[in-house]
Amino acid sequence: MKVLVTGANGFLGRHVVAALLRRGHEVRALVRPTARIECLGWSGVEVLRADLRSPGDLAGAFAGVDTLVHLAAVAIGGEDAQFSAAVVGTERLLEAMARSATRRIVLASSFSVYDWSKVRTELDESSPMVAAPELYQRDGYAIAKVWQERVARCLAERHGWELVVLRPGFIWGRERAYLAGLGQAVGRAHLTISPRTRLPLTHVENCADLFARVVDHPRAACETFNVVDGHDARTWHYLGDYVRGTGAGWLRIPVPYCLARGVVALADRISKLIFRGKGKLPGLLVPSCFEARFKPLRFSSLKIRQALDWQPPFTYAECRQRTYGWSARPCESKVAPAATRAATYVEAQ
Repeated sequence: MKVLVTGANGFLGRHVVAALLRRGHEVRALVRPTARIECLGWSGVEVLRADLRSPGDLAGAFAGVDTLVHLAAVAIGGEDAQFSAAVVGTERLLEAMARSATRRIVLASSFSVYDWSKVRTELDESSPMVAAPELYQRDGYAIAKVWQERVARCLAERHGWELVVLRPGFIWGRERAYLAGLGQAVGRAHLTISPRTRLPLTHVENCADLFARVVDHPRAACETFNVVDGHDARTWHYLGDYVRGTGAGWLRIPVPYCLARGVVALADRISKLIFRGKGKLPGLLVPSCFEARFKPLRFSSLKIRQALDWQPPFTYAECRQRTYGWSARPCESKVAPAATRAATYVEAQ
């Protein structure tokens, strides 16, 4: 079958393209006009350049396409840019799809759409989503992903499309191994918040394998799945692997979740008293954002394992080797030492 992949040259996208090709699918890769793709080594991939945020006729992108895999998003930068890429871009893309014969969408969503404050012990597909993220003090990425899902669901229902929503946890891999859920670097120290928490990890190659699997899987139609590998990787040990793998040289300092949550609550209360609710704290000090990074929960992958009989191709040890044991190709960003990197839930573009 023929698959259109948006954000195809991104961190997740390039692995999805490779996984689709391994399964024998034809791939049309939609990338931005200025994207560098020469170093990706694509063979047999049809490349289409377009900016989803700009006016233009995208109908030709869907010619002969059976399934759309929509990965394009902006995970860093201003809130307006994130919203425009995820929501406005999705609206324009799906308006073009409505004029084609394409009937299935695989949408890359995120764990950031959940209302972590209302989840008690285990986060799964039945956990509540954030009803009004813009009023709930969630970051721009969470707001954009919530609205992107709403737009996709609305249009899929209107046109009778098969919408498959995949919500990955923390996607990691050779080019992006540092995660927002690890804590905060302060000089040569790293405050490791909630060190015994099991991280909702999915390695980029495992995640890509699942995206490629659901493009034509009959039991995936009109379903929503959380994407986690299910490996027992805790914050303390994962950060230790990162430090050893990258030579970051940090001294890990464990910080219990309850202590850190108390400090955040105090900072939030002081800010409201001083600035009367008009001050803007860093995301780390906003209670709802803090919980979405660090709250100690269990993360179930039972639904996707039962429905699709899916197991991640690589174990945690194998993922660690693939992340830290290979040298990067010349055009790939190396794993950064990283206090200066913007860490997010998922960056598909």
